[in-house]
Amino acid sequence: MSPRRARFVRNWTGRLVAFGEFIDGYDLLVIGAAVLFLKPSFHLSASQVGLVTAAAFVGTALGLVVFGDLSDRFGRRVIFMINLVVFVVASLAAAFVQDVWQLVAARFVLGVAVGMDIPTSHAFLTEIAPKSRRGRIAGSLPNMMWLSGAITSVLLALALQPLFGDETWRWLFGLAALPAAAVLVARQFLPESPRWLSARGRVEEARRIYDALGLEPPKREVSEKRSYRMLLAGGAWRRLATVTAFFAIQAFGGAVATVAGPLIISSTGIGVSNTLYFSLLGFVVGLIAVVAGAAVIDRINRRWLGVWTCLGVFAAGLGIAFTGERAGVGLVAFWIVYAMLTWFGPGVLSWVWSTEAFPTSLRGLGSGIAQCVTRLAIALNVFLAPMLAQKHGIAVVAWYACAFLVSALIVVVSPWLATTGVELEETNGVESGKPERG
Repeated sequence: MSPRRARFVRNWTGRLVAFGEFIDGYDLLVIGAAVLFLKPSFHLSASQVGLVTAAAFVGTALGLVVFGDLSDRFGRRVIFMINLVVFVVASLAAAFVQDVWQLVAARFVLGVAVGMDIPTSHAFLTEIAPKSRRGRIAGSLPNMMWLSGAITSVLLALALQPLFGDETWRWLFGLAALPAAAVLVARQFLPESPRWLSARGRVEEARRIYDALGLEPPKREVSEKRSYRMLLAGGAWRRLATVTAFFAIQAFGGAVATVAGPLIISSTGIGVSNTLYFSLLGFVVGLIAVVAGAAVIDRINRRWLGVWTCLGVFAAGLGIAFTGERAGVGLVAFWIVYAMLTWFGPGVLSWVWSTEAFPTSLRGLGSGIAQCVTRLAIALNVFLAPMLAQKHGIAVVAWYACAFLVSALIVVVSPWLATTGVELEETNGVESGKPERG
């Protein structure tokens, strides 16, 4: 590796890998804004809105499991290169569809492309993160990117609406291809995950990459024989169930502040522009919360951070339900608290825990399973949201908020989630059928 490439790798690897979440955030959240223009353009019914919105999440669920497994078999780098090619093509296709079913198909393929990237880049970030900064690198950084993508989608919707009216959705879908193409070019220069190489017995190659990244290799490197049974050995099945349930359940409730937000807020009758501004407010508050959380996620006990923030989100959800029909100061205040605490705690912690739980040889698959179930939970949320909001109004938020009560209980009964400052190989020791610190 030349000195010039080594400098590029050291400075840009984490950002370029995490930038996949910018694309994910933009694309999966843009549908919340785009559907406001799709409804009059295609005269969509409530069930069709749910179908169009859920299509990408279902596609993502498929991509997560299939390509999470393939990233464990063939490496992280090859998968997060291929996915961007598929994404660029599908984004352009979505911009030129002529009917609802073409759009559902294009959004499904886009979802598959996003699903290819998530477990791959997520595992990569976890594997290059020092234990003292793993929460920030594997949790806070991708979520900052994700929220930045979401904010960009809403800002573009607000900027393009006066120019293109009901056709705004075409531009929102098509423009997603530009940053994806740019990242595709830049990722050509990135290395393979050093921990993945070590697990495959390619130790010297891994050490060269550690040097290029300016990182100390882990004290206990593990060369693993890959077996699906490792996901069920010892206490592994409990950890798989724990991280999957926590991720999916908090995301089901948290979607109120993200992709389902415009669908629910519009039920108050405040209009398209005000709904977009409200959605933007939630994303900006979320980004501020993630940045603030990055300062503490590697310093305090993550387990108790998860418990208290989940309980706080539940309380804020009840506040939205009881004050929301008046669409006044109370709604705004509780909405801010709901979004802030979601992103300060469970929204980021779920990302960290869902890769710490698995050994390197199955990290992509394990993370992919957790994320797959999560995307299906979000798909269920956004499918139900327009119909429930139409029938019950904003009071439906109270039902979604109950998910955070369940999430808090999951964390309470899972002491292993206190992973702050623990070496990655030690956090997933049980999954390998080995002693926790052995």
